[in-house]
Amino acid sequence: MKVLLAASEVAPVIKIGGLGDVIGALPKALEKISVNVDVIVPFFPSAKIEGLQLYKSFDLHVPFANKNNVVEVFKTKLPDSNVDLYLLKNEEYFVGESNFFANNLTETEMFAFFDRAVVEYVKSSFNTYDIIHCNDWHTGLVTAMLKDELGNERPRTLFTIHNLNYQGIGSPALLKDTGIVPGEHPLIDWDLADGDLNMMQQGVTSSDYINTVSPSYAKEILTKEFGSSFEDILKSREGRLSGILNGIDYSAHPRSYDINSVEEGKKDAKKALLERLKISPKHKDAPIFSFVGRIDAFQKGLDILFESLPELLKNDAVFLLLGSGDKRWEEKLATLSQDKTISDKFSCNIMFDIELANLMYAGSDFLVVPSRYEPCGLIQMIAMWYGTLPIVHDVGGLKDTVKNGENGFVFNRYSSQALLISMKEALGVYGTEKMQKMITASMRKDFGWEQSAVEYKKLYERILS
Repeated sequence: MKVLLAASEVAPVIKIGGLGDVIGALPKALEKISVNVDVIVPFFPSAKIEGLQLYKSFDLHVPFANKNNVVEVFKTKLPDSNVDLYLLKNEEYFVGESNFFANNLTETEMFAFFDRAVVEYVKSSFNTYDIIHCNDWHTGLVTAMLKDELGNERPRTLFTIHNLNYQGIGSPALLKDTGIVPGEHPLIDWDLADGDLNMMQQGVTSSDYINTVSPSYAKEILTKEFGSSFEDILKSREGRLSGILNGIDYSAHPRSYDINSVEEGKKDAKKALLERLKISPKHKDAPIFSFVGRIDAFQKGLDILFESLPELLKNDAVFLLLGSGDKRWEEKLATLSQDKTISDKFSCNIMFDIELANLMYAGSDFLVVPSRYEPCGLIQMIAMWYGTLPIVHDVGGLKDTVKNGENGFVFNRYSSQALLISMKEALGVYGTEKMQKMITASMRKDFGWEQSAVEYKKLYERILS
C-alpha cells in the first residue's frame, strides 16, 4: 500500500501550527507498521533544511491561471525516518509564510496553485499511489481535480478535517485558474451559488472518505452547534465519516523525571519555572494553573477564562499564560495581569516559546483548556505526560482523553462559572493523596502515535476495499 500525504506544513521542516506536528509524526508511525508513505508540502522560504540531504528531483509543469508554471520538486527524507518528503518550489506562489487560520484570497490562491501542483505530481507518478490523503482546506481541491481528470483510474482519496471552522474561502475565479470548468460539476456549482469558493467544502464533498482528529469531534460536526454550516453536508456522508484521535510525539517533550520520580521532578521544575517568570518566592508552595496556546477567544475559551481568573486568584494560587494571536485579547490579558490585586501571581507571556511551554507543562500543577470546541487538542495529552492535571471543557478530543476525577477535571457547560467550579475542585485536591493517584493515572496514559497509525492503516484498507 502506497500513500501520498498532502498538507500545508510538516514539522520540523515547516511548522506553523499543530497540523505540522501531525504530518511530521503520523508518517513515521505508519512506516513502522509497513505502510509506504510519502509527504508533499510547499517549499516555503522559511523551511528549515539545515542538515537535510536535499536534492532536486525534477521540474513539474503546472498549468495555472492561463500559463505554464514551473515547479521544482525537491526530495529529502523526513528527519529521523525513511519517509520520502517532497518539497514543491515556486517563487511566484510559495513566497510568503503560510497561515493555517487564514481565509483570504492570497492564501486560497496559493493553495489552489499547490493543489494543482499536487495533482500534476500524482499524474506524473501515475498509478504509483493507492491513496492520496489530503489534510484540511489547503488541499481541498485535490480530490475534485483527481476525480475530474483521472475518473475511476485515480487513486482513492481520504480528506482529514483538522479544524472545520477554517475553510479557505476564495474567489470563484480560482476554479478557472485550476482548469475546473463551472457548469459541468453539480457539487461545485452548488458551492459557487453563494458567490464564493469554499475549499473545505470541495474536499468534504469530493473525497472517497472523510475523517476527523477525534471520535467525539466526528459526531459533534454533525450538529448545528459544531458543524460550521456543514452539518447537513456531513450528515449526507455520515457512512463515510469517522474519527481517529491524534497522537503526540513524546520525543518532542523531554522531561527529567518519570512516574516513579514525579514528585521530586515536578518540585524542581516548579522552582525553575517560578524563577524564570520572576514569581515571588512567597508563592512557592501555591498551586500553579497554566494556559498554553493560541490567543483565540472564540475557540480557545479565553472569554470565560478572563471572567473567572480574578475570582480564582483570590485563593492562594498562581496563574501563568503563554501564547500569541488575537491582538485585542493579548492586550486585554496583559492589562488584567497588571491589576495590582493579582499582578504578583499572574504572569502573562505573549509570545511563542517551545522551551518555556515545556517548562510550564513540567512545573505546573494544572493546565487549563477551556476551549469552546476542540477537534483533538494535544496540550492536554502533553500535560498528562508531565503529570500535570488538565482542566477541560467536555468537547471533542478533550472529552475523549480526560476523565473527570480520574486523570483530570472536566466541566460540561461552556461558562466562566462552570470553569471556576472545576478550577476550585482542582484547588480542593491539591496536595492530597487523591491528587497523587490522579497524577499516576494521567502519566500511565499512552497517547503515542503507534495506536493512531494502526487505526489509519485500517481506514486505508477499508478505503481500498
